[in-house]
Amino acid sequence: MNKRNRIKFLASVMFILGLTTLNAQIKVSGIVTDEGGVPLPGANVIEQGTTNGTTTDFDGRFALTVNGKTSKLELTYIGYLPQLIAVENNTNFNIVLKEDIASLDEVVVVGYGSVKKSDLTGSVASVDMDDIPARPANSVDGLLQGQVAGVQVTSASDDPGAGAVIRIRGGSSLRGGNDPLVVVDGFPIGTAGDLKQISPQDIASMEVLKDASASAIYGSRGANGVIMITTKKGSRNTTEVTVSQQNTFSSFTSDLNLWRDPALMAELSNESRINGGFVPLYIGSEDANGVYYPSLSELKNNAWPYYTKWDDVVFRDPVSNNTNLAVRSQTDRTQFSLSATYYTNEGVYIEDDYNKLNLNLNVTHKLFEDKVTVGANVIYSKGKQNNNGDLAYWRNPIFPVYEDNDPTKDYFLVGVQDFSHPIALTENRSNETRFLDLISSAYVDVQLLPSLKFKTQLNYKYGRSINEFYNPKIYTLDGTFNNGSGGISNWDSHETVAESFLTFDKLFNEKHKVTAMGGVSYQYYQANTSNLRAFDFLNESLGSGNLASGNPEQQSVSNSLTETVLYSGLGRFNYTYDDKYLVTFTMRADGSSKFGANNQWAYFPSGALGWKLHNEKFIENLNVFDQLKLRASLGISGNQGISPYLINSRYGQDQYYVNGRWQTTIGPGYAVGQDSQTGKFIWGGIPNPDLKWETTRQFNIGADFSFFKRRLNVTLDYYNKYTDDLLRERLISPSSSYDRMWVNDGEIENRGIEITLDGKLINNDDWGVNGTFIFSKNENEVVSLGNALSSGLNTDALTGMQYEFSGSTVEAFRAVPNILAVGQPINVFYGYKVNGIVQSEADGLASGLTGDLAHPGEFKYVDLNEDGVIDEGDRTIIGDPNPDFSASLNLQFRYKKFDASLFFNGTFGQDIFNTKRFSEPNNIPLRWTQDNLTNNYPSLRDGRNLLMSDWFIEKGSFVRLQNLTIGYNLDLPNLFKRGRIFVNGTNLFTITDFEGYDPEIGENGIYWGGYPRLRNWTLGVEFTF
Repeated sequence: MNKRNRIKFLASVMFILGLTTLNAQIKVSGIVTDEGGVPLPGANVIEQGTTNGTTTDFDGRFALTVNGKTSKLELTYIGYLPQLIAVENNTNFNIVLKEDIASLDEVVVVGYGSVKKSDLTGSVASVDMDDIPARPANSVDGLLQGQVAGVQVTSASDDPGAGAVIRIRGGSSLRGGNDPLVVVDGFPIGTAGDLKQISPQDIASMEVLKDASASAIYGSRGANGVIMITTKKGSRNTTEVTVSQQNTFSSFTSDLNLWRDPALMAELSNESRINGGFVPLYIGSEDANGVYYPSLSELKNNAWPYYTKWDDVVFRDPVSNNTNLAVRSQTDRTQFSLSATYYTNEGVYIEDDYNKLNLNLNVTHKLFEDKVTVGANVIYSKGKQNNNGDLAYWRNPIFPVYEDNDPTKDYFLVGVQDFSHPIALTENRSNETRFLDLISSAYVDVQLLPSLKFKTQLNYKYGRSINEFYNPKIYTLDGTFNNGSGGISNWDSHETVAESFLTFDKLFNEKHKVTAMGGVSYQYYQANTSNLRAFDFLNESLGSGNLASGNPEQQSVSNSLTETVLYSGLGRFNYTYDDKYLVTFTMRADGSSKFGANNQWAYFPSGALGWKLHNEKFIENLNVFDQLKLRASLGISGNQGISPYLINSRYGQDQYYVNGRWQTTIGPGYAVGQDSQTGKFIWGGIPNPDLKWETTRQFNIGADFSFFKRRLNVTLDYYNKYTDDLLRERLISPSSSYDRMWVNDGEIENRGIEITLDGKLINNDDWGVNGTFIFSKNENEVVSLGNALSSGLNTDALTGMQYEFSGSTVEAFRAVPNILAVGQPINVFYGYKVNGIVQSEADGLASGLTGDLAHPGEFKYVDLNEDGVIDEGDRTIIGDPNPDFSASLNLQFRYKKFDASLFFNGTFGQDIFNTKRFSEPNNIPLRWTQDNLTNNYPSLRDGRNLLMSDWFIEKGSFVRLQNLTIGYNLDLPNLFKRGRIFVNGTNLFTITDFEGYDPEIGENGIYWGGYPRLRNWTLGVEFTF
């Protein structure tokens, strides 16, 4: 080889070696922070043009092997501007991401589309999902409590599987339902009761549509607001596996109010029976049932061998478990997410439990150069609930659990018909419910033109529930009177929703932005129910597993088929000029099979205006606001939440259950029925072909403010909701041969204000302090109860106020003090006023009392109409169960890898009707006697007929530490990408003047007792690999 050739060869080798060195893989690392030096955990670091990437750890650090020095790193983080950085000769990076002013333009999901947050003209609130995984719950509804202004969530029960009641801006209907619509990934799955089918760990975002501008696009289903849920998709350019485990340990928040002193209990029982004219029990003899009751001396001298703490026998400290496993992945074209959640929940009763398995599969894929996107989502849940416990509060502590207190013997029963032995009931009665739910959807999204997109989506939902129960021949009321009774109830439903729509989105001349959507929707719903009951069992060994063992002549079979169809056309138009002036208009037309031909279709328009003042020069020059936007909206939505076929005559049986037997109702327009299980067939309702939709007109005005580089954000809203044509069932004259009729009659108004303050108080490298304060005030009023039919309304003798009773319209069967009164809030309390206790016979007579009411120790009812007699003419409004306002405070703290949050929640100004005020053991000893001339409590007297009065009214305001979480973020990159451990407490303490167990009760404000709310402590871990 000559010299020239050797030089060429060496040059070629050196060039190749240089290329090899240039393109050899290298490892880069670094830290990602914001402009204040605060680390950004979870930031995406991707090698450009590849799927090679990672995310930063809790300290904002990352490490990644790239192809070579020519590689470039793409960095993205929500709320910050993306960066593209060339590797070149660097291996260690300090990267500062700048906050994106356009984060105000965060995309918010609304009905049939999405919109930039800054372009919202309606009242839409986004729920911060960062706290959701750390809060133990089997459903989403309880997690909404106190999170959104104007949304009231009442969780009145800690029973396993129990859900919460959700109201958005108050109740607008009397019989049409007040639950908001729930939409999951574009599929309107139902009402708030369906939230339990969704696992909280699967939720990516959640929005609440509150005003008509936002919710009218759902027409007849949007009157009560809409909860929009988007489930999680795949992780960006990586595959992640997340495992979480939560174990919850529960106990009562307060001691049970039970008899702990048998001698005092017996003494007060004797006093009450003597005052009522009855023979006392505790005299050392047997009663008419052959049950021996010890004397007072036996109890006081410890000569009686039995003392049972029934709460220790039937209650337990329940333990719950929540396990979640999720796999999520994303490539340039495919997103994949699969998660499984298994939840078990023990009840406080020894035989109560609930378990549920949730599966969620979500897949999307892009085709044809990303112009077509196909996707599918399946949510599957299956579970079982045993509800077989029974209260033991009033079980006498002098009675043992078993004969002679020997567990090998039979239960100790009080007479031959003892239906209140909690262990006998729990161990011999069965009541099990099994359920299955499937929510599925598939869609195709086609980009027809750069500004035109077509989407079609097919949704299917299936639900099934089977309840089996058996009441044995002894120990149970129903079983004893029927020689054993059992039954099986089946319910299943199918729902199909098919929707297609076009979306146009284009910016003209850099100032005119137009977004328009139009489409059609079809919804078909079918429900099947069947019930089989059997009585008089020859063989009880299989219970409900062999209903054929019952007497064939006493079997009862029933079934029903329900079908409804809803046709809809819908559209929305959004216009923005110069990023300052916003206009929104929506229209939906719904045709429902629930209504007659005269009113089958209804139309629901809405309009809204917005003004981004912060983009005006005269506001920009002030250098005060980061955002200042005014909003106003007006719209109409509807409610069709009634049963189908109400437009037709209905022929069937109307029965009630008493003393173990079915009896046919006897009332206006009814033929006299017989004492049997079948009764007589009767006309149940007169047809009304003019029955139509409830209509809610809502006006909303609001403002959004941001200050100090958006470290302080304020949202204000005022609204007025007016609902007319209320769907109601009214009693009518017997001369029509019917007793009732469904009509559109009445009007309700809700008005209120909402305030949300959100602040980032401290945010640096080591410390972080954030807080959110929410204030909501809603006032409702029954404007009219109509007068289309002459009967059904009462007139208050003192004021002339028109009203009707809530619940039973028959006074003799009325068990609640609530009424619906024109000019008053919904469900106000109605009854007598009390002015102390009668101290003497003369005192009672002077107060207008007669008969037993005039005796010393009785309530001194006020003679309001001053006619010298206490009667129904002296009743008046005595309380209001609706709160004046509600408020919540959420505080979040961060110190390095530690974090903590406190959530306070409260409602204020509501009244509670406490039915247990004088029947609980703590209060009974405070009774009136000749030696204790109190004006606070009456005397003890068996057989007293108590009138509903303001004596039972208590203030229900409360503030509760609803949630406390303390967590630590683990930094062990060799083991996992992210890790976290935490401890969480709920219902930690409550400040209230209410004397019952808990002031958070149902909408009608009546306290029936029960057991205290549970305090829960949860230990949780979560790892991402």
